Amino acid sequence: MSLAREPIITAATAALRAHGLAGLSMRRLAQELGVQPGALYYHVASKQDLVAAAGESILAAAGEVSADPARAAEEFRALLLGVRDGAEVISFVYAYRPAALAPFENLGDTLTRYVLGFVAVEQNHAELVRARIAKPTPPEDDAFRTGVRAILRGLS
Repeated sequence: MSLAREPIITAATAALRAHGLAGLSMRRLAQELGVQPGALYYHVASKQDLVAAAGESILAAAGEVSADPARAAEEFRALLLGVRDGAEVISFVYAYRPAALAPFENLGDTLTRYVLGFVAVEQNHAELVRARIAKPTPPEDDAFRTGVRAILRGLS
C-alpha cells in the first residue's frame, strides 16, 4: 500500500469519531492501514500533529458558518457533539493551531471557550453513561442557549 498524509488523517478522523481520543493510537491506526507504526511518522510528525490535523479536518467539514454568533455557536456545538471527545480534540487544536478555528472566528474567544467547555461536560457525561456510572439525561439545549444569550448580551 502506498501511504500518504491524507489517508492517514482520514483514518484518524474516523477513529476519533468512532472511538474518541482513547481509541486513537499510532499502533492501531497503522494496523488499520496495513503498515508498520513507524511508517506513519514519515507523514505525521507525532500523535499531536495527527490529532491536530484530524481536528482541522473536522473543522473544515463545518462548511459555511452562520454570521449570526448565536447560530454559529449552535453549529459549533453540533459539530463537536458529532465526534466522540470532539470538545477535547478541538480544544487541543485551539491551543495548538488556533488559526484552524477561523470558520468560527465570529464567536470570539469567550464564546468559543464557552462552547468547548459546555460540550466537554456533555461528552464527559456521555462517557459516564456509556460506562454505566451515570444515568442518561435529556439534551441541555435550553441551558446552552441561555448561556450563549448571556454571553452575547454581556459582550454588547
